[in-house]
Amino acid sequence: MDKPVQVNSDIALLPSHLPLPIPGGGYLGINAYVLKSQQPMLVDTGMGIEPDEYMSALESVIDPSEIQWIWITHDDADHIGNLEAVMARAPKAKIITNIIGVARMETAWHIKLDMVHLVNPGETLDVGDRVLHAVRPPLFDSPATMGVYDPKSGAYFSSDCFGAFIPEPVPDARDVDNDVLLEGFGMFNKGNHPWVHLADEKKLASRLNIIKEMNPQTILSGHLAPASGMLDQFLETMSHLPSADPFVGPNQLEIEQIMAQVNAGQTPTAEA
Repeated sequence: MDKPVQVNSDIALLPSHLPLPIPGGGYLGINAYVLKSQQPMLVDTGMGIEPDEYMSALESVIDPSEIQWIWITHDDADHIGNLEAVMARAPKAKIITNIIGVARMETAWHIKLDMVHLVNPGETLDVGDRVLHAVRPPLFDSPATMGVYDPKSGAYFSSDCFGAFIPEPVPDARDVDNDVLLEGFGMFNKGNHPWVHLADEKKLASRLNIIKEMNPQTILSGHLAPASGMLDQFLETMSHLPSADPFVGPNQLEIEQIMAQVNAGQTPTAEA
């Protein structure tokens, strides 16, 4: 875990970074967020491989017993890794997901329906001082995916969508060179959502337009530092993904060549 970051007066970021399993491959952010609404809400619960660090970071931002809602953007391990631990410390909290999310999480942890508040994309949730909107992001890798838009702060919690591979961890997406960021953005969103190459460009454009019309001021992805003022660049890049070359990772021979170079004290080359 990295040190929590105050995104704005209402939102705190609980950041972590996962080194990519390729030498020199960079990092992928693994983010959770605390929304200090009248009824406080946690968005995602981080990776289960660092439970003590996650809970310490959470406790430095909010007393877990005050949390009333836990919005699970989807059920992947890096989003529900500490859900059981958080629930043990947050007796008033309800898990926000949809029925597909309940079914999928049930394979890892028994969830009673009285622990859950079901919300479907297109519906809203009143958290006291604001009404949140469930908005499915244009790209996703789980049928349970639900992003959440907060009109009061102008923030869109976008689940996996709008993530990026980056060279080094940063507190703000604008700290990454723009060309490097957009390259890592395209690579991540192709790799994590490979079906995008099967998508009809016009249909994808209509989904992107929903986000454009929503016009969030800050994108809060599960896999990139907070990004303000970058929406148009992100949407433009995403619109070209269907026709872009697919993401292809190294095969076994290539990874063995890379590791041989590393073991020999050499810098891995692109050809390897």
